[in-house]
Amino acid sequence: MSTGPEFEYVEQPFIDQLIGMGWKFTTGNLDHSTATGRGSFREVLIEDDLRTAVRRINLDPSGEPWLDDDRITQAVNALQRLGTVKLLEANQKATELLLKGTVVDGVEGWEQARGRTVHFIDWEHPEHNTFRAVNQFKVACPAGQPHKHIIPDIVLFVNGIPLVVVEAKSPHIATPMEDAVNQLQRYANRRRGLGVVDVNEGNEQLFHYSQFVVATCGEQARVGTF
Repeated sequence: MSTGPEFEYVEQPFIDQLIGMGWKFTTGNLDHSTATGRGSFREVLIEDDLRTAVRRINLDPSGEPWLDDDRITQAVNALQRLGTVKLLEANQKATELLLKGTVVDGVEGWEQARGRTVHFIDWEHPEHNTFRAVNQFKVACPAGQPHKHIIPDIVLFVNGIPLVVVEAKSPHIATPMEDAVNQLQRYANRRRGLGVVDVNEGNEQLFHYSQFVVATCGEQARVGTF
């Protein structure tokens, strides 16, 4: 994580580009989860963004929002409760939900009240989605791990869903790209499987929805997926 003048040098150019593309920017707070729209540091979704977007992008045949709070809760629960704790399986299931949506209760008088598909992202009209970049996105680690929390440099959200995790390093350190990749692996608890450590570390839940991760330094970048 970078703060102060180092943040200006390492992360700010990336943030400036995102803002220029229309992304909203939120500065994280290491003491208060509410600064990033969460009730606690255990949460990885920005639920207010998610619920607002789901209501906005799912329209009835007349072009009007039709989802009530209960049906939105059904959709959000499907995204939060993936039914598996294994990262790769959770990531695959979450990706399918992002692409295809989920089914919630139907509405009386609309196609015999059959269940309706709710989408989390408007793929046909990208401008209808909410794009948000958050720096210093603190996430609590499960109890019993050597690290109490992780703090990725930048997390990119679409409709409150963390799709990209970015680790930015200063070119003044000896091996910036390798260090960034190693830190992303630690955050996602992948180093144990690689034999680097023999304990769990990080918070895999943040990466359940991740479509790719980015290690960057200056004009260099490496991209990986799950």
